Amino acid sequence: MDVLTFLVLILGLAYSLYIYSRSGKQADTVRIPPGPKPLPLIGNIFDLTAKELWVKATSLAQTYGPVFQLSILHPSLPISQPLIFLSSPEVCFDLLDKKGGIYADKPKLVMAGELCGYVQRVYTIKSSTTHPSLYRCDNMVAFTGYGSQSRRQRKLLGMALSKEKIPAYQGLIERETAGFLTGLLSAHSSSASSSTVSLPSKSTLPSRFLAYIPLIRRYAGQLTLSVIYGYTVPTSYTQNVHDKFLDMAEDCLDILSNGIASGGGIWLVDIFPWLKKAPKSFEFLPLFSFLPKSRAWKAKMIEFVEKPFEWVKAEMQKGTHKPSFCSTLLENPDAVVPSAETNRFKKRQSDISPELLSSWASVSSNAVKPTSSNAKGYAQFEFDLKWTANSMYSASGDTTVTTVMHYFLALLQDADSGSEVVRKARMELDLVTGLADDSPSTIKPRLPSLSDRYIDVDVPDGKGGTRRVKKPRFPYVEAVMSEVWRWGVVVPLNLPHRLTQDDVYTPPPSPSNPHPTPVLLRKGSLIFGNIWSILRSHELFGDDVDDFRPERYLLSTHEDNVLYGSHNHSYDEDEYEMIRRERRKRDPRSYVFGFGRRQCPGQNLVESSVWLLTATLLSTVDVRRPCVEGEDGKERVVRENVNFNNSVFRTPDPFGVDIRPRSEKALEVIMLAGESEEAESL
Repeated sequence: MDVLTFLVLILGLAYSLYIYSRSGKQADTVRIPPGPKPLPLIGNIFDLTAKELWVKATSLAQTYGPVFQLSILHPSLPISQPLIFLSSPEVCFDLLDKKGGIYADKPKLVMAGELCGYVQRVYTIKSSTTHPSLYRCDNMVAFTGYGSQSRRQRKLLGMALSKEKIPAYQGLIERETAGFLTGLLSAHSSSASSSTVSLPSKSTLPSRFLAYIPLIRRYAGQLTLSVIYGYTVPTSYTQNVHDKFLDMAEDCLDILSNGIASGGGIWLVDIFPWLKKAPKSFEFLPLFSFLPKSRAWKAKMIEFVEKPFEWVKAEMQKGTHKPSFCSTLLENPDAVVPSAETNRFKKRQSDISPELLSSWASVSSNAVKPTSSNAKGYAQFEFDLKWTANSMYSASGDTTVTTVMHYFLALLQDADSGSEVVRKARMELDLVTGLADDSPSTIKPRLPSLSDRYIDVDVPDGKGGTRRVKKPRFPYVEAVMSEVWRWGVVVPLNLPHRLTQDDVYTPPPSPSNPHPTPVLLRKGSLIFGNIWSILRSHELFGDDVDDFRPERYLLSTHEDNVLYGSHNHSYDEDEYEMIRRERRKRDPRSYVFGFGRRQCPGQNLVESSVWLLTATLLSTVDVRRPCVEGEDGKERVVRENVNFNNSVFRTPDPFGVDIRPRSEKALEVIMLAGESEEAESL
């Protein structure tokens, strides 16, 4: 460290001491949320943990209540950064949902944005000049500040991923699910699967017990790439190959989850932006080690944003593209959706319904895409589309992977206790799929379909008439999926929101604070919803919160009558709304996909694909712990201690699973569906 830098640090420390000494008395008069006492100058730095911060935050909430504050640097310092943790449904709904307008912003993070590629140069074209001016803006949806750009991006996302659009992807989701199942069984039976893989615990397992992990990642990746770019991996699930775009995506998701967003996503350079200007000669120091990391991460991120988008444009120029979200919004709508008669004779067909493609084309031509004469507007449109498309992948990939891994963890526990969960689920599913040994011959054996999920029922509307609602056909299967999300807590701590103005809030009473008083939440505070604390709440879920028990999500007879009853049941609107409110508090979907105006845009696609995967796996395969031959020649059951080292998603470290078809009938159905999937992908 040179003399000049040393003097700058000394002057900064002296200034902080001066401000701290001047503002100590004022701090006592400001009512901020409770929390552990901050240390002089450095605040609550030692109360923050890089691993499983949500566990530490839950422990602190039990002491300080559902709204508490930590501070990076002492809160009396003007440059301090308040971190507010919300640990109950009421406070999350009150602040992040009801006051979403002031809680929907995202922090201006130097590391995640400017240094790592979430802030990118954009070219503005000015009339006849060929010299572009440069400006910067936050790009990826999860990090974009609340404003005109986020609204443009979410408008684009709604066109592809709103609840009403998901039925258009039914064929695509079912095709990928069939391919995933075929790949699972192929990997398990392959002669090459006798090789072993080392696990973090230093034990070894035959690779067939870990083959599900790359297959889940391929499933989540290929499904989203097909929707966004029209890209299909040119090999079936039974072939273990690397793919350029899937590999790019995996690298970038890992960088985001375990690099950029580790420890809550707040880096020292976000608090002291001047650190980014350190010369390269300082980068060997731990204080500045973030600089070479950021350059490497930024190169990866930009590659994944640019390459798939350029691939789509190149395929469009050659006329070999499949209609997709990007291509439909980029090209002439009259050329996007050929007539049904024309499509009959073309091998290249879309995996997405013509109706949805038509709606994209219509909106693109009339509302979203500027005319070619508006060069500046078109450049902005293409830039928004490029980054929005990339965000769609990031929004769904890790959530799907983590959910399916927790499903397998839950089923291993169920197998240990007699497979009661699987038995109850199959009692529902077998009535439709015909996969039970004693299923009537009139039911043709098949895999579950997305169209099986709901039935339409007419319920009283409170005005003497009726309204049609969708009722789950398989309530126990729905309960299994909900319990996987609750028990697994796939996203235990949401990415922070930023408060755009001072807010005064009175928290609800809690055991640690039965008589709460109003607290001041400072403008600029980073707000974290502690999803782990909510979904592991004894108050909401009882003393068995650590147990996997889907029954907690089944409706009572009375609740079923109120929500889905006929005219024979008297309609009470107040009771109806009360049951809906209570179920919303307990529903993991209210939390794992984020809050308010920053909910995950991929929620509907993730939920539909995860439901079909859950129903299909329950219907067709048995899940057990691996058995390996011991040194004495006898088989032994492998029981592993599973660890969680992802900083954003609660993704388990790899663990072994023995997955086999439940019966010959199930195997035949899987292989038949797999053959159809391979034929469609050609």
